[in-house]
Amino acid sequence: MTLEDLSDIPALDPGDAFEEQCWGLLRRKYKVEEIQYLPADMGGDCGIEGYSTDGVVYQCYADRDSLSLRARTDKQKDKLYTDTEKLRKYKDRLLSVLDGLKVKHYFLMVPEFHAVELVAYANKRAKTVREYNLPFIDEKFAIRIKTPKDYPAELSAALRDNLAKAVVPDPVVEDVDVQVFHDETPKLVENMDTKLAVLKGYDPSANTVSLRNKLIKAFLAKEQIMEGLKEWPGTWEAVEVRRRLRQDGLELENELDSSAPSQRLMKLIGDYGLDLEDKVGGISEIDAKKLSMGQAGEWLLRCPLRFRKAQ
Repeated sequence: MTLEDLSDIPALDPGDAFEEQCWGLLRRKYKVEEIQYLPADMGGDCGIEGYSTDGVVYQCYADRDSLSLRARTDKQKDKLYTDTEKLRKYKDRLLSVLDGLKVKHYFLMVPEFHAVELVAYANKRAKTVREYNLPFIDEKFAIRIKTPKDYPAELSAALRDNLAKAVVPDPVVEDVDVQVFHDETPKLVENMDTKLAVLKGYDPSANTVSLRNKLIKAFLAKEQIMEGLKEWPGTWEAVEVRRRLRQDGLELENELDSSAPSQRLMKLIGDYGLDLEDKVGGISEIDAKKLSMGQAGEWLLRCPLRFRKAQ
């Protein structure tokens, strides 16, 4: 394919959520403390939309109105020129924003690109930027053209196609950890014991102490998994969204659900686990089950979940 051929190929509309998609991928790639988004609404348009602490700055661009790939390539080059010029124009503002970070790479993130000339032009612009001798630009500063396909694992997880899962260490909770929790937070344990005591009204033989300890162990395991998921910020955030949504309905269920506590608890754990598997990209089945049981334990330790007494 020649450059002239690009004039005959129509450009597809990438949609109106490309920037959100890009930042969704980046938030999966980096820990929450390693990436910073810069809103453009109030003075943030400095030629970049954000940066990561490994020295990469990011600018997303999705041209929606080009009729051909030739026109799209030209617009991508224009965008690259305009925004890298802003690095010099707004150098004082960027100095304050970057706070000592040396920029090694500038990533122009686009839905797709079709011409080697764009890569060559990026190299030319990088050389020009280096010659500006800006204090925050590394001596080996380079510009790279990136698409979502350059982040295959993050993209797969974001699309929830089961090709990528958040990998977190298996939680390890010993009996001694349960005892330490009991000693350090007696009021929470007492709160759970009071709620589980309702089980005796339905089943006098129920071993509520054993159940309580299992639920505390599940809660501690859940906390370890959530800590591990901080390495996968998008997945961590999605779990939190599902938790809040499920928790919002518990108070009403407390008043209306007259089923036995054992039945209600098992249904809650099962339904919540399936919800996590279905709605959270990147979560594994086993982690979803551990999170659901541990979250039920937390709801019993704190206020949201309680059971109606037997009539």
